[in-house]
Amino acid sequence: MRTILLILLTATTATLYAQPNFSAVVTAIKAGNTMEISNYMDANVEVTVEDNDGSYDKGQAISVISSFFQKNAPNSCSLVHSGSARDGASYYCIGNLSAGGNKYRVYIFFKKVGGNYLIQEMRFEEE
Repeated sequence: MRTILLILLTATTATLYAQPNFSAVVTAIKAGNTMEISNYMDANVEVTVEDNDGSYDKGQAISVISSFFQKNAPNSCSLVHSGSARDGASYYCIGNLSAGGNKYRVYIFFKKVGGNYLIQEMRFEEE
């Protein structure tokens, strides 16, 4: 019985820690720190900033987001909701961003690549 309980506890703990670092990404967005955001990106990322969208390599994606932050300096960013696919291969989070006097809804989609969850898509949509 103890063995079964130990196995269940270990599996549950491993599952809790095997997910994207949402708080680090939200903190980086809040600070406008695109270099930190890039640490969590895959080699290619879909980025939507207001009405402009595209699929970019990591360097171009950072450039697009950096340009957005230069025009709209982040004041605050908070995590509103997060979730995962049933198989645990992908996660998403939704946040609220206040930047440049405007409010944005931020959507971030992560997918497991190798042993890490990396950003596949980021969207900044004005509310």
